[in-house]
Amino acid sequence: MIGTQEARAVRLDFDGVAWDLATVSGALSEIATTWRRAVPSRPDLPLDLPQRLADMARRLAADIRTLAATGVPETAGASEAAGAAGQDPAPGLPRSVTIRMSALSQGADYARAITSGGGTADVGDAPLWELLRPALRRTGRTLAVSPAATLAPV
Repeated sequence: MIGTQEARAVRLDFDGVAWDLATVSGALSEIATTWRRAVPSRPDLPLDLPQRLADMARRLAADIRTLAATGVPETAGASEAAGAAGQDPAPGLPRSVTIRMSALSQGADYARAITSGGGTADVGDAPLWELLRPALRRTGRTLAVSPAATLAPV
């Protein structure tokens, strides 16, 4: 069973991840605006890509909040305790969050490459990518190494 102090630490991890995902979503929304303004010089930009990624980050943040509210069982004993307490540990959601976090990171890398490659016209999104990258890295690290936030049993 997870102790109260451990539960608070897990909650802080989840809150930090949700905050970072909000930062990522906001930066991606701004990147979408920058791309729309750049259409005259870059008609090849897939204008929906940054907004789709921003939506993905918002959904991930909502799912992280759900996991924080219901608790993520670390062991079978914790799962049984959660069931006994009447909490729904959201089966399948932890693994889904991990997979979608990886997809978000890969999608952001792809989108950034579209405007940062050699010989491409500057669209003014470079500072926004620099804001987004640390938040995305922190989120990935937290989900990968936090013991109670190891979201997908392998």
